[in-house]
Amino acid sequence: MHVLILHTAVPARRLTISFIAALVIALGSLTLACKTKSVAAPANLLPESGEVAGWARSGVARTFDAKNLWQYIDGDAERYTQAGVSQVVTSDYRYQDKVDAVADIYQMSAPAGAQKIFASEFATGSQPIQLGDEGRIYRSSLLFRKGSCLVRLTAFDEQPEVSKGLIDLARGIDIRLAKARP
Repeated sequence: MHVLILHTAVPARRLTISFIAALVIALGSLTLACKTKSVAAPANLLPESGEVAGWARSGVARTFDAKNLWQYIDGDAERYTQAGVSQVVTSDYRYQDKVDAVADIYQMSAPAGAQKIFASEFATGSQPIQLGDEGRIYRSSLLFRKGSCLVRLTAFDEQPEVSKGLIDLARGIDIRLAKARP
């Protein structure tokens, strides 16, 4: 009776290279998982109810990435994706229990993207405001950019006190953006 023995020993060098490759893949996956988890963090950029005087969040924060941005801003999403939007976080608010508003924070891949969108917005009817890197306030909305973020606040009423309220909410977001920067 003959026994056939196959020699399957892997040279030590090949085993070491395989181990290192597996380790690199595992570490890469872990790093990607950490980055994916931090993507959900933008909701923390929006103030909670009562954090800014007069403002209460009236809905949950929603996040849209570049691929599904059209579900939120159908018809204008392409302009943002071309400027490098990575995601937007949005939430509904209520001011002094009278005025509904929405806050949007567009996170771009680079500050140039936020600048591009900001510059493309009509300045007619607005006043410059010292907020973030630059900002504008309109009758019932406010727009500012800070780093790679573009913030848009829109109130659904034009009462005179709404402008002050929008400025207060924008400052609350500006503070959170400053804290979030590494």
